[in-house]
Amino acid sequence: MRFLALRNAVAEVRMNPRRVVAVVVAIMISVGYLVASATVLASESATMDRSIIARTVNTDVVVTLSDNNPALARQIQGLAGVASADLSYLSHGRVTGSSEWVQQQSVPDNPALRWTDLAEGAWPVGPAEIALGTVTAKQLNMRIGDEITINDANSSATLRVSGLTHEGDSLLSGLAQSSFVAPAFYTGTASIRTSLQTEILVIGTGAASPDQLAERIRTVAGTDRVETASDFARRKMTEQTNGVYVFQLLLLVFGAIALLVGGIMIVNTFLILVTQRRRQIGLVRALGASNGQIRRGLLLEAGLIGLAGSVLGVLLGVGVSGVVAYRLGALLTIPFGQVAVVALVGMLLAVLSVVVPARRAIRISPLEALRPVADRQTERRALRLRAAISAVLMLIGLAGVWFGSGETPFALLLSIGGLFVFAVGLLTATGVYLPLMLRACTGVLSRFGPTARLAGNNTIRNPGRAAATGAALIVAVGIVVTLQVGAASMKATANSNLDTRFPVDVTVSLFDGALPPDAARDIAAVPGITNVRELRSTRVQANGNDLRVLGVPGVPDNEVLADPYLEMTSAVLVGKTGSATLPTVGNFLAPADTLVVSPTTLSTLDRDAVVGTVWADAVPGADITALRSQLREVVAPITGAEVAGGLSAKASYTEFLDRLLMVTTMLLAVAVLIALTGVGNTLGLSVLERTRESALLRALGMQRGGLRSMLAIEAVLLSLAGTIVGILAGTFFGWVGTQAISRELNFSTVSFAISLPQTVIVAAVAVIAGMIASVLPGRKAARATPVTALSAD
Repeated sequence: MRFLALRNAVAEVRMNPRRVVAVVVAIMISVGYLVASATVLASESATMDRSIIARTVNTDVVVTLSDNNPALARQIQGLAGVASADLSYLSHGRVTGSSEWVQQQSVPDNPALRWTDLAEGAWPVGPAEIALGTVTAKQLNMRIGDEITINDANSSATLRVSGLTHEGDSLLSGLAQSSFVAPAFYTGTASIRTSLQTEILVIGTGAASPDQLAERIRTVAGTDRVETASDFARRKMTEQTNGVYVFQLLLLVFGAIALLVGGIMIVNTFLILVTQRRRQIGLVRALGASNGQIRRGLLLEAGLIGLAGSVLGVLLGVGVSGVVAYRLGALLTIPFGQVAVVALVGMLLAVLSVVVPARRAIRISPLEALRPVADRQTERRALRLRAAISAVLMLIGLAGVWFGSGETPFALLLSIGGLFVFAVGLLTATGVYLPLMLRACTGVLSRFGPTARLAGNNTIRNPGRAAATGAALIVAVGIVVTLQVGAASMKATANSNLDTRFPVDVTVSLFDGALPPDAARDIAAVPGITNVRELRSTRVQANGNDLRVLGVPGVPDNEVLADPYLEMTSAVLVGKTGSATLPTVGNFLAPADTLVVSPTTLSTLDRDAVVGTVWADAVPGADITALRSQLREVVAPITGAEVAGGLSAKASYTEFLDRLLMVTTMLLAVAVLIALTGVGNTLGLSVLERTRESALLRALGMQRGGLRSMLAIEAVLLSLAGTIVGILAGTFFGWVGTQAISRELNFSTVSFAISLPQTVIVAAVAVIAGMIASVLPGRKAARATPVTALSAD
């Protein structure tokens, strides 16, 4: 008798597997999503950690030189227990003709220290060769045999691309451009060929431990830093800002969304199961079953369903993450602790979701079991209580949003918290406003015949059922629209602020001297470039500092434009042929190291000023990658030329937002899938509650097609109502979120934007999916003969 409840629960699941399939699928998708997220992130984090310490992964001791003394390597090589001591150089430079920075790392002479391999081509062997990472080469639009010029403020080096190295295709690959050069690159006096970080990578013979070997090396290293490879790795990983945590937060947020939508759907499904078994539960109560036995039976049943869904979800998540790791070239790393926690969460979700249905079940008396639906008066009391609670929650949420819009150190937290509380109140009130919306639609549908009129009336007969159907869609559609509005508004806001920060798309300039006579013509010939302007410039003493001055038409003669961050109030300019003392106005038209004056003032300062800068704009919609590649080819022969402007910043920001929107929309597809499963389940409840009614309609002459049409119209109405609320709520949430994030980023202006085509697509998909969700319930209702349905329990 001890395990009677468990045996009954197992028997119930085995006898009626179709009843629990939808719940198992919802839990499987939710758990699988979270397991895949945790596993992919663990693999990505391990890949990132390896890339940070890749240069030292096969070493025993690392010596960081403070004075770039290569002779120390020879001293270390002679110590007992040392098998090899190799120099490792690290530097970076800007790609001429681009605003991109590329990191250079020397190729170790010892093959054991080469942590990556070639994708194609050969390793660099001379001072004029370079090997690019595959992602870096793609971003720079370069191939083997091309020439690349890298420079710093004082010198440059032109190198031939000899090979491409595997760089992976991870989530964060390409955020920092990487390359390899031969040790011979770091020869000569040019600053670009000076190592910014020099290390000695020491491999021991095995005769001494890394700690013992490090102690021996310290006796000859002087003030240079000596660490074991493990200590060096821990220090470097601590110093790095690991962008993978951003993706971890993102994926976990959407995992929580999937669980929220899954929880709504599972509660609705368990309500269906309890409704289907009303008579069974009532008869068991009549035979003497206690409330505790009924409750334990349902909780055990939910636990078994949760266990099955969680196990399947873990298998699904690990399988998906394995495919992703293989695609990204990462080592599959399974965080067993996190996976176990996620599986437990799936089981708890199922058990907690049955609490409300279990409370309803234990209140069923044998007499109530003869009723197909709950008492209307009880539903009305519950509806009034939900309306009061939801009103309080929404007011609290709006208050949080209002306080978050002010000048407070917790503005972002208050805004997000207020939106969350408002969303909870909005979902709680679905049983209040959705029936009102549906009632308005019913009056319109009454003009389209009895089938449409019946469908409209059916949607408002049970407010609880309408709320259950609409809540999942409101969450899914609302979050998708929130992201779309947020991304579009942030893109518009960013572009507006970048237009202010970078008024010119492309600038090509020399720190001193004249550009070649044909530079402007060659730049104008680049496809996608328009409005090319040649500007004269010179060098002056400004308040005692050596700065460049640019003459720009339209600037008043009685003022100087300077970067606002310089906080200059006036400027005393002393040029080659004259001087001027003028008030200074902060304006982003002036680059950080340049002052902007009128052409007249420039002529006063230097009547022989030469054309040292070219400004240009990009055609809207131009291919930024191709444009930058062709600009690089044009500017590369001009020694010391620098390409700047807002084009690269805008392109990078837009690309990031587009990628973020694509990823998040794909992630939200999980929530949408669960929500649509919930729509099908709640429609199933509708069919169950109206089994006899459907039979009576069939007996009175309604054809099977008419019955299916009636259910399809109901599904469309419910989906349309949920979609409308979701779009309105998502638009509000997206706008408030944009304002909160923009304030956090110190944007001067905030712009609202919405993509109408994307919003229309979301609405169309939701409505069509709702119609599709009615197919199975409609077929089930239409297949039953009137006699069978009228005699159903």
